[in-house]
Amino acid sequence: MTGSSGDTARIVARARERFLEAGDGSPPLRAGIMESWRRSQFSGVDCDSLDPPYFGDIDTDSRLIHAAKPMLDQLEETLSDAAMSLLLTDAQGRVLERRVRDRFLIRDLDGILLAPGFSYAEQYVGTNGIGTALETRRRSYVCGHEHFSERLHNMACAGVPIHDRLTGRLTGLLDVTSWHTDASPLMLALMRNAAGDIEQRLVELGSVRERAMLTEFLAVPNRGGRAILTFSEALTMVNQQAADLLEQADHAIVRDKVAELLQSGRGLVSQVALSRGDLAVIRCRPIVTYAGTAGAVVEIDMAEDRPARRHVKRPPGLNLAGTSIAFNTVCADLEAQCRARTWALLEGEPGVGKLALAEAVHHRCTPEGTLCVIESDAVTEEVARCLNRTASSLGAAGCTVVLRHPERFAPGSLDAVVNWLDTVSGSQDRLWVVATTPAGVELPDELLSRLTVTLTVPPLRHRIDDVRELVPALLRGFNGGRSVSCGAAAMRVLLRSAWPGNVTELAQVLRHVLTRRRSGQIQPEDLPGSCHTTSRRILTAWEVSERDSIVRALLETGGNKIATAGLLGISRATVYRKINTYGIFVGPR
Repeated sequence: MTGSSGDTARIVARARERFLEAGDGSPPLRAGIMESWRRSQFSGVDCDSLDPPYFGDIDTDSRLIHAAKPMLDQLEETLSDAAMSLLLTDAQGRVLERRVRDRFLIRDLDGILLAPGFSYAEQYVGTNGIGTALETRRRSYVCGHEHFSERLHNMACAGVPIHDRLTGRLTGLLDVTSWHTDASPLMLALMRNAAGDIEQRLVELGSVRERAMLTEFLAVPNRGGRAILTFSEALTMVNQQAADLLEQADHAIVRDKVAELLQSGRGLVSQVALSRGDLAVIRCRPIVTYAGTAGAVVEIDMAEDRPARRHVKRPPGLNLAGTSIAFNTVCADLEAQCRARTWALLEGEPGVGKLALAEAVHHRCTPEGTLCVIESDAVTEEVARCLNRTASSLGAAGCTVVLRHPERFAPGSLDAVVNWLDTVSGSQDRLWVVATTPAGVELPDELLSRLTVTLTVPPLRHRIDDVRELVPALLRGFNGGRSVSCGAAAMRVLLRSAWPGNVTELAQVLRHVLTRRRSGQIQPEDLPGSCHTTSRRILTAWEVSERDSIVRALLETGGNKIATAGLLGISRATVYRKINTYGIFVGPR
C-alpha cells in the first residue's frame, strides 16, 4: 500500500467501514489485519466501545517480571523524552507493568483502560498490538484505523511475544504504545531486541530457581530418616522417606498447609493430620533467590506425643459414600456428639457435604425424630414463625435443628436465634443443635459459646480415594434407573482432579455427563473440559467455551495436535498455546 500517511489512514478507514458493513475489507491491508478483524468480529467485540476485563489476581512477583525489570528500566530511560509507553503483559494479555512519563499520554492510556490488571487480549478488545501478537504468536504492529475498536484509532502499538526457552511456552509480551501520529514501524525492532534479552534472562533465572530448589533439597540434613520435600508451582522433589510416608491425598494436605503457613507471615511450623489419621509436624521455609521466591522446602516428622492411631470404624448404617480415615473420623465424631446431644459446629469448604452429613447422622441416631433446617433466608423474614414451628416439635425426643450458614443471618435474626437457643437449652436431652459454616468463618461469640464442639469435614482433595465410592453412589441417585457406570479411564481422570468445589462440583459434573451418556460406561470424552484441565484461575465464560472446544477436539482426534488444529480451523501454534494456558491434559487413545 503506497501513498502518504494521511492517504494510508483514509484507505484503511474506508476498508474498515466496508468490512463492518459487508465483511469485505478491500483494498488489501497489511498482512494479518483482516484476519484479526474477522477473529474480533467472531468473538463478539464491539467495534464502537471498549470494555477490557480487570483481573485483580495478577502475579506481581513472577519470574517474567524479574527477568524484564532491567530491560524495562533501560528502555524507560532511553524513551524518557518520547511520548511512548512500555507495557509488559502475561500470556493472557493482562498488563503487569506500565512505564510512561508523559502525563498527557498517561491520561489517554487511563481513558482506554490500558493499565495494570486489565486484559488487552484480542477476544476482549479486538485487533491491537498486544492481543493480536499473542493470538498469532508473532510480533504485531497495529496503527490507527487498523484497530478494530474505534476507541483505539488514536493509538499505535507494537507487541512482541516473549517465550520461555526452557519450555517453549509463551510467557508474556513486551509492547510499546504511542499516539498514532508519533508511531513508526521501527518500534517493532526496538521491542524485538528487548524481548530477546528478556527471554535470555528467563533462562538464567529459571536455572537459578531450579538450582536453588535442588540445592536446598540436598542440603537439608536427613536426620532420623525424616521426609523432605521441595515445592514450587511446577516442580515437586521428594526423598524416599516422603514417597513412603505420603499417600496421594497427603500431597494436597501438605501443599495446603504450607501455603497457609507461608501466607500467614507468622510461624512456619505446624501440626497437620494426614489422610490416614497420623499427626505430622511440618516445618517449611521459603526458597528465596534474586529471581524471586522459587518455592519452599518442607520437612515432615511424625509428632512425638501423638496418640496412637485411631482405628475408626465407620458408623454402621450411615447413608453416605466414603471410607477414608479422615471422613470416617468426622462421621464417627459427629455421631458421638449427636448421641450425647452435644451442640456442635460443623465447618468445611463449600460443597463438602456438611448438611448431608448432619442429616445422615440425625437419621442414623434418631430416625424417629424431627429434623428442622433453619436457612438464613427463612429467619430473615419469619424468625418467630420458624422458631415456633421448631419449638412445637420438641415434644418428641430426637429433634435435630440445623442452623445452616448462621454467618449470613441478619443481626436481629441472629439475636432471636440465640435467645431461642437459651430458651430451649433445658430440653437439650431431646434437642440436638448443629450449625454448618464454611471453614474459617468467624461467628459471633454469643453463638459460638453455645456450640461446645467444632468438627471439620475434610475437602475432597484430602480424601481423593473417596471419589471411587462417591461416583457410583451419585450415579445411582441421578440416572433414574438407567444403567450407567464409570469406566476405568474416566475414573482416572476424576481422581486426577483437585475438585475445588468438592462433592457439589463432582455431582454437577456427573449430572452433565448423564445428559450425554444414557447407558453404558462413562468415558473420558464424556467428561466436561474442566476435568481435563488444571487451570489455577477462574475462567471467563468465553474462555470456558474455548477450552471445552479444544478439549472436545483433542478427544475426538485422540490427542493429535495437528488434527485438532485442522478440525478447529486454527494454527497448531495456537493449539499448543491454549493447551498451556488452560493446563489441558488429554492423552492419546
